[in-house]
Amino acid sequence: MKVLAMDARNVFTLGNLGAIQMEMGRLNDADATLTKASSIDPNDGFVLAMLGILRFRQDKFDDALDLLSRAVEVEPRNQEAYNYLGITLGQKGQRQAAETALRKAVELNPNYADAHHNLAVVYATQQPPFVELARYHYNKATALGFPRSEELEKVVSKKP
Repeated sequence: MKVLAMDARNVFTLGNLGAIQMEMGRLNDADATLTKASSIDPNDGFVLAMLGILRFRQDKFDDALDLLSRAVEVEPRNQEAYNYLGITLGQKGQRQAAETALRKAVELNPNYADAHHNLAVVYATQQPPFVELARYHYNKATALGFPRSEELEKVVSKKP
């Protein structure tokens, strides 16, 4: 807040404040802060990603898809943006594109537990399930500290 008192248009600080507000569950405050940051610099990759994640959490999947797509275009090494892009695409029923985005998140960071878990969900829920890949990514996610899921374990424990 001291930085913003000196420079109310500091996009870096506004973006980080918005991310903190979002993590604290103060979504209305985060929305206002991130929207202000975006109005100052509409092409800031971090702000686009944070706004996209916020829109996802608000179940505004069309807006999330647009913002996250722009975020990975501007900042192609943003693993979190790719992860959220993947789960947003999954929500929109675009399984193949979701898989591609999630695989990119894992490529950027092989130790990204959330992305491994989300890939496991994609593989476990496709028809028919791709059990081997679901098992691989589920085991990787849990080894990295992601909480276990009884529902996913039922799928990944099936023998081929």
